[in-house]
Amino acid sequence: MIGRSTTSRGWANRERRRKILLTLAGGLVALYVLAPFSWLLLTSFMHERDALSVPPQWIPRDLTIENYAAFFAPSGTRAIVGSRAAEETLPGMANSLIAATATAVLNLILGTLAGYSLARLRFRGRVGLLFLYLGSRMVPGIALIVPLYLTIKTYGLLDHVSALIITYLTFTLPFTIWLLKSYFQGIPPSLEEAALIDGCTWLQMLHKVLLPVAMPGLVAAAMFAFMTAWSDYLFAVILTSTMAAKTLPVVVAGFATDVTTERTLMAAGGVLAAVPPLVLAFILQSLIVQGLTAGSVKE
Repeated sequence: MIGRSTTSRGWANRERRRKILLTLAGGLVALYVLAPFSWLLLTSFMHERDALSVPPQWIPRDLTIENYAAFFAPSGTRAIVGSRAAEETLPGMANSLIAATATAVLNLILGTLAGYSLARLRFRGRVGLLFLYLGSRMVPGIALIVPLYLTIKTYGLLDHVSALIITYLTFTLPFTIWLLKSYFQGIPPSLEEAALIDGCTWLQMLHKVLLPVAMPGLVAAAMFAFMTAWSDYLFAVILTSTMAAKTLPVVVAGFATDVTTERTLMAAGGVLAAVPPLVLAFILQSLIVQGLTAGSVKE
């Protein structure tokens, strides 16, 4: 009895230490992830003089919403910078929304068809095609920017949102295909066979049976494509030059000029740019987690 009690006490102590270490590790990771955004959020409510003070002010002394008002109603001493923010930020946000939404929708349409085909059909070159998709994700975007620019210029698509959509699609579609292929493989084929036996056509089976079951995977793929397109700066700054196609990251980065840098205005723009993805992630977080972890455990 004494031996068992000692063993039980030792196991409880080890379990307690493990929980403490995991809690500390989780706290450090959360601090690492949240600290930059917290500083960005606090800076967006500061006056410019407070943001430039030495030593830095971690907590704003005088909270202000002037930085956010500049995006919608510029006035006062910041009229010039504020009017530029008001004129460019909202169209830039609209362009980002169009590009990101179109990229996500096209990823779902093309990725669903390709992923289902690779999951269910057996054809020559299937494995090679899968590795071709995977290999295309290993090429850094900076290595493709020159040929991509020349190709888009040849077809007259420079400074068009459609050029950004095509570009983002080439980088996000391989991941979507791999993700949905794995998800479709985890769905029992008997569901599809039962739907076909009941008289559904292939498209009806896909729409009414398969896609509802695969919703977590579809949401995860759409969120990945949306956030990749929404946050891109490299291709947007090279392929666009006017407000007809400039996206929000390019507009916000433009607040830093050779003459002045509006740090608080950039911080407010960064917060506005982060809001749509954060809202979507919070709303769809359970489906996103289910989609990304599908197939990780075999039953």
